[in-house]
Order: sequence, then structure tokens, then C-alpha cells
Amino acid sequence: MISILGAGAIGQLLAHKLTDASVECQLIVSDSDKYASPDWQFRDLDQKVSSKHLQTTCLQDSSPLELVLVCVKASQLSDALESIKHRLHDQSQLVLFQNGMGHEKEASQYVAEHNIFFASNTHGAYRESPQKLVYAGAGKIVVGALEHQSAPEWFSQLQSTPALAFEWIDNIQPILWRKLLINAVVNPLTAIHRCKNGALLKEEHRPQLLALINESRQFAQSMGFQFAEDLKAIIFDVIEQTADNYSSMYQDVMAEHVTEIDAINGYLLDQMQASSFHAPHHWALWNQFHILYPPLKEQAEAKARNFDELTYHVTQQHGTERPFTGQYNMHQEKGVYRCICCNSVLFDDSGKFDSGCGWPSFDRAQNNKAIAYRVDNSHNMHRIEILCAQCGSHLGHVFEDGPTETGQRFCVNSVSLNFEPTNK
Repeated sequence: MISILGAGAIGQLLAHKLTDASVECQLIVSDSDKYASPDWQFRDLDQKVSSKHLQTTCLQDSSPLELVLVCVKASQLSDALESIKHRLHDQSQLVLFQNGMGHEKEASQYVAEHNIFFASNTHGAYRESPQKLVYAGAGKIVVGALEHQSAPEWFSQLQSTPALAFEWIDNIQPILWRKLLINAVVNPLTAIHRCKNGALLKEEHRPQLLALINESRQFAQSMGFQFAEDLKAIIFDVIEQTADNYSSMYQDVMAEHVTEIDAINGYLLDQMQASSFHAPHHWALWNQFHILYPPLKEQAEAKARNFDELTYHVTQQHGTERPFTGQYNMHQEKGVYRCICCNSVLFDDSGKFDSGCGWPSFDRAQNNKAIAYRVDNSHNMHRIEILCAQCGSHLGHVFEDGPTETGQRFCVNSVSLNFEPTNK
């Protein structure tokens, strides 16, 4: 029995096509009331509409799961696997369909690493309603493992579904990397510019597009990927082939859903940083996206309603506390400094120093992805404002006059921070 975790567009597409091919499968659904009807509608590429009974199983069921095709979004992966952990066992195997990379870390908490596989899907589908699926474009699904491995026995069941064009590859890493580098350019750009994929080729967007592609190509070359030289042509071809589509990240932004920016661009930046690869255009893209769409903004704003007047003024209205009054100005304990609004880690004691300016000063962020930067021309000054990348709350400003090797001085309001001491 093949189980499909996630009744979104791709999950339903797999269920329909596997059922059509007489492959025994079931959809794992989270809410039986939401999918109360036994009939699931499907509009095929020829616009023919059919209705069929898809076998389902609820999360609460106890029957063991052998092979699970995991079709939830990257941000939902941990919760989704946690919801079925009581049905997983030593022989359970997972096929992960998430965008981005690095998901094996989460999956390995539930099954053995050699039972984790990955899929790269190029089929297009979307839901008109919870149980009405539209098949929007034929593609293929490449499946494989991170280490060289021949196809397992269960793959023959997937291959018996010609409509889905399953293909096995012994080492899927280059395929995942190619998809990641495509998505890391196309998806956030369409969200930032609020446009269809094809609009990225317009003159006003082309310079940034080309700069990102060139930087991605150089990184791919440094990693030794054979597709590196062709990356520009590959990305342009994807944009042209999907010109009338809205990327998943654009759709998530417009629906105010959690995006896959961390799994895609966040993972890429982590790998670039680990390789000491200089990537100013990708860092600028990350910053631009988080200025527009801080993922925890709504939660932070709700929390801020209970702040005192000064903390609210500083964090939500870009104010400044008086110098030499903040509790962390001369603070010297070991630990981390978190955002007062969303609890994200921003700085730690290793970067703190006494600048004499009257505000807590740091020579670096604890993680480069934690801070967003914006030009601030208020009060007849040209400064760079620093914000929490996760919630958009105001922190202070950064200056290029730091005394250490970084040359930076992050000047932060104490009321924007919450200190967490290191456990002794």
C-alpha cells in the first residue's frame, strides 16, 4: 500500500493517477469533515472532468505505514511527520516531495536515513476546492536517494503509472540542486514583483534576474555541478515554459501563508556561507523579500499591543530610546539576545562590545539571515536601519565604524531585545 501524506494539489494528483493505474494507494487526510464526500473530482489535460472514489485514511488511524509519499509544504514537514509517527516503524520509507533542500534532517528523526528518498516533480496542478483538482501541465517525477543507490522494489509500482512519468536516478543531489537554484531565483522574484513567471524577462526586472543567475552559475561551478554552464539557459527555459504561471511562493505571499523561503533561499545562503562563497545578490534578495514579507509580523504586532509605551514606540514606530538608559547597554553576561517581539535570536555575547555610544553594540549578527536592512533618510541623515528579518520590528541602525575585523557596529535599542543567559 502506498500512502500519500498531504491532500494538496500534488498529493491529489498522485492519488488520482495511481488509482487510475490500479495501484493500491490511500490519501492520509487530517480532517475527515473537510473531505466528507467520497467523490474526488479531477479535470484532466483534455478538460475532461471525472469523479472517482479515492481511498483515504485518517491521521488517527493506527495501521502501520510502509511507503509514504510526503506531499506537504516544507514549512509543514515537521508537523506532518509528527502526526503519523505512531504509524511509522523500522521498515517505513519516506519519499519527500518538498521544495528546497536539507529536509533529511527532519525526516531522520522518524525513519532511518537509508529509508529516506527524494522526489523532484515538474507536473502542474492546482485545486479549485478541497476535492476538485485541475491538472495543469504534464511533467515527470524524478526519484532517488542522496547517496548512490539502485531503485528499491517499491519503485516498480510507481513506474506502472505511465501518466506520471516516474524516473529513478541513483544520485538525486544534482537534480535537487538544479531545482533549488532555479526556485531560489524565480520564486522570490515573482513574489517581490507580484508577477507571473514570464514577467521576470521584462526589461525592468532583467538586470536583477541576470545578476542572480550569474551568481548562481558561479556557485554551481564551485560545487562542481555539470549543469553550471547551462544554468542561464535552464532558468530562462523554465521561465518561458511557465510564463503564464504564478510561482508557489507568490501564491503563498498573496494568501498570507508561510512561504518556503527558508527551505529554498535560506538553505542556499547557508551553503554559500559554509563554502565562503561571496553572494551579495542573493543576500540582497533575501533582505528585499524579508523587508516586504516578514513571516512573523502578524504575531509580533499582536504581542506588541501589550508592550509599554516606549517598547511599542521603538519596535513598531521606529523610535529610539534615550542613550545610556537601556538595560543592556553595559550588559556583559554570557548568552543570546532575542527579538522582544518574535523571540528570534539576533545577537550573542561574543559579538557585543562597549562602543561608548550609549546603546548596546555588536560587531555582527548571530546569523546573517536574522537581520534585514533598509535605507533610512529620516532626521536629515543617511543611515541603514536594522530590522528583525522574521517579524520586521525595528532594532536600531548599523554603522561602518566598528573597531573589530568586521568593521561594523550594530547599534541596538535595549527595549528591542530580550536576553537569554547561557545555561551553566
